[in-house]
Parts: sequence; C-alpha cells; structure tokens
Amino acid sequence: MINPTDDLREVLERGARWNALLTSRLVTDEDLQAIQRYELRDEDARADMMDEEGDACARAFLNVLSDVSQTEYVQYTLALVTRMLSDDKTRASHFLTVEKKKDDDDQGQGGGGGEAYAVLLRLLAAPDWFTREKAMFCLTRLIDQRPARDKGLRFSEDGEPATPAGVAAVRLSRWLCQELSADPPFHPQRAVPSCVTALASLLSIREVRPVATRAGAARAIAPLLKAAAGPHNVQELYEAGLCAWLLTFHPPACDAMARCGVIRGLMEVAGAAAKEKVVRVATLALRNLASATGARETRGEEEEAGLDGTRTAGDGDGGGVVGVSGVVGVSLAAQESALRKLVQNLRLRDFHDEELLAALADLEDGVLARRKEASSWDRYRAEVTSGALDWTAAHTDEGFWRENASKLTDNNCQLLRMLVAAASDPGAEPRTLAVVCHDLGEFATHYPAGRFLVQDLKGKDCAMRLLAHADDEVRKQALLCTQKLLVQKWQFLGGEVSSA
Repeated sequence: MINPTDDLREVLERGARWNALLTSRLVTDEDLQAIQRYELRDEDARADMMDEEGDACARAFLNVLSDVSQTEYVQYTLALVTRMLSDDKTRASHFLTVEKKKDDDDQGQGGGGGEAYAVLLRLLAAPDWFTREKAMFCLTRLIDQRPARDKGLRFSEDGEPATPAGVAAVRLSRWLCQELSADPPFHPQRAVPSCVTALASLLSIREVRPVATRAGAARAIAPLLKAAAGPHNVQELYEAGLCAWLLTFHPPACDAMARCGVIRGLMEVAGAAAKEKVVRVATLALRNLASATGARETRGEEEEAGLDGTRTAGDGDGGGVVGVSGVVGVSLAAQESALRKLVQNLRLRDFHDEELLAALADLEDGVLARRKEASSWDRYRAEVTSGALDWTAAHTDEGFWRENASKLTDNNCQLLRMLVAAASDPGAEPRTLAVVCHDLGEFATHYPAGRFLVQDLKGKDCAMRLLAHADDEVRKQALLCTQKLLVQKWQFLGGEVSSA
C-alpha cells in the first residue's frame, strides 16, 4: 500500500537553505520566519501554532510554492504541507482562506481557495514524481475539505465548474485518468496506486463522475481489474473496485465500463481476491450494474454501503435512478454462465457481511430472471450488437447454429455485417476477435451460401489479416475460419488446427 507520507523522511531531514532564498528576495522575511517557527517544532507544538496562526503559515507555504521553482525548496515545502494534512485534514481550511493575489472575485468565500488550487495544479506538471504525488494528495485533501461541502462544486448550466474547487476537481480528475492510462506509468511503483486512490476520493463527489467518465475513467481502471491475479496489491485492487462502484451511480459510466471490460474484470476480482473487502466492493459494483431497478444515487444509500471503516463514498443529492442499459445488459448476458458460477462459488465462502450477502442474492436473482426472459438467440443477438463477444454457450453449441444460422441474414444480413465489422476493429479485444472468427466459420458451415456471403462482405479478408495477430487464440480461430471459407469438407478441420 502506498502512503503519501512514507517517503517524506529523507526530504524532511534534508531541510532547505532558506537564507539563500531570503538573499535572492524570493521569499519575504515574514514568510521565512513563519516557516522556520513551524518546521523546528515537534508535532504537538506544530498543531498549537496552526491553531494560533494557521492562515499565516498556509500563506507562507503557498508563497514559496508559487514563487520558487527550485526542486529542493518545492519538495521540502510540499513535504511539510503533506505531513500537516495527513496528520489533520481539517488544516486544509487554512489554505482555503488564502485569496488569489490578482483577479480574485471569490474572496475566499463559498468554495474559495483559488490560490491554493491554482498553485497545486501547476505542480502536477513538475518533472519529478515526488512533487506531482504530493501536490495531488494536497489537492484531494483541499477538495475534500472545501467549505459548504454540498455546494462547493457548483456547475453552470453548460456543465462548467463555477467555483475554484470545481475547477480543481475537474482538472485533477482529468490528470488522474491520463496518469493511470500512461504506458509506462510516470513512476513504476507509486504512480498507479497513488493515482487510483486519489481518483476514488474524487469520484465520491457526484459532480465529478461525469467529468471523469468523459476523461476515460472506466478505461483507466479496466487494466487494474483485468490483472486481478497479477502483482497489484490488495489496496490497489480495492481502490480500483471502489472507483468502479462509484461510477455505477452515473449511467454513461456504466455503459463505458461494459464496453471496456470492467464487468469481466470485476468478476475476476470478486472470484480471485482473498480479502473480503475487495470481494465486497467488486460484488457491490456488479450488483449495481446488474440491478433491474438501478442504483439510486442518494447520499443515504451510498453512506450505508460505506466500503471501509474510515471512508464512505456517498455525496449524492438524492437524484435519479440508474437503470440497466442495453450495453450493460448485453455484457452481463454474454457472461451469464460465468456470473452464475461466480455467485455460486462466493456463496460457499464463509462471508458474514450482510451487504455482501444481499448483493450475492440480488445477483443470483438477476441471473435467474434473465434466463427466463431471454432465449439463446436473443442473448446472442444482443451480444453481437454490443461488439464485445465472449465464449458463451451459444457459440460452441452446434444445435444453436443449425437452428439459427439463417437468422444472421435477416434485415439484409445485419448481424453478419456486424460480425465482419467487429473482425475489422483494430481496438477490439483478442477474445472478441477470436469469437468473431469462430462465428463467421460456423455461419459459413451451417448456412448453404454462407461461405459466399462472408466472402462478399470481406469477412475472409478480415480473417486472413488476423492470421498475423499477436494473440494465439485469435490466430487459431482465424486460421480455422479461413479454412472453412476456402474448403467444403470443413468438418475435418478442427482436429488439424488443434494439433498444428
């Protein structure tokens, strides 16, 4: 687990040569005296000083961060502020009272702190990770402690933030999504864990969720969940799951998560995680996504479902209802068998958390309801329409193809065209490409003119291009598909490819 204070010691012990700054007039004597009085005291004395002259100390720290560019001083000052806000997050109020030096009409009232936000946002572009990470942590603390919490992120009619806190939250959420999507990450060990924790903190603010969704939050967290069996630590998995759960309260985010594989990732996490809190957050996210009535975005519900002992996630305003979208429903239908097996396995574990048990019951009820409501063909059609295919039973059931192959030609071969389009999508997941190749081959073998229709729609060209794909399964299915399109005695090909 990455703690924002676990790498402060070396920087704090190094100190800063303040007299050099005083000589160059980069810091005033008043600010220097305030900082030196603060840094030389023990923890209790520092707390007493902040009680007495916290606003002056905050102004001194911000002046240094604003006017001094040398890494030595910036890192040391940020280390002092990070330690302060980690010890007592309410100290953020002192920074939020600091008014902007110029052109500040807010005057520090009703969600002010424009100067502190502006200074820290600039530091997110620093060339070193220490500065970036501490600025990020301080920003999340300030946003969390903004005055008039329920009104501090006011947005205008056109969706733009109307307060300094709103501007900071929007810019920070975009920055976090960019950092989480960076390949390779800016810092190999600390960037992803610290950024996903900060993103989870921001997503607890209802107004941030649309911004984060547009910035690619779903795609940013998807790799963390897909790699559940990888090197990620428990807290990182938990925070990624928490991000997903919070995003379920914003309908467009649900669609985005379904499209980029987050649902599958949540299932992997819930099935593989040893810690109950990780299983819980993943299961609650799945329950919200699968819920037939939707996840109500109310502060009361979210706080009742607080996912750890120290932080609840709710900050809604008693808003609307999130219903299951077509995209989410398709993704769930495509993985229904795996979801049913997951729920059965989790029920065998000795969980006692009532919220988790209720979520498992809801998921089980949803699976049963969907099985009654949809036929195999309905599920298959919905899956193809989504563009995200998986190895559900229909694909490998020969009886399904004998009965339904002709339906792919309905409406001017609408579904067949969708399969070919999916095969030509450069951004499609390997599993989707493999299933598409398999289905094109099955259609070619079970429909009288199937081979010719697929070739006319350029399906054979797509399959042949996939023969050079990096994924083994895609290459295998592309080869089998190509052979089925080229020869008539297709029933003998499966064993040849398997043994190749």
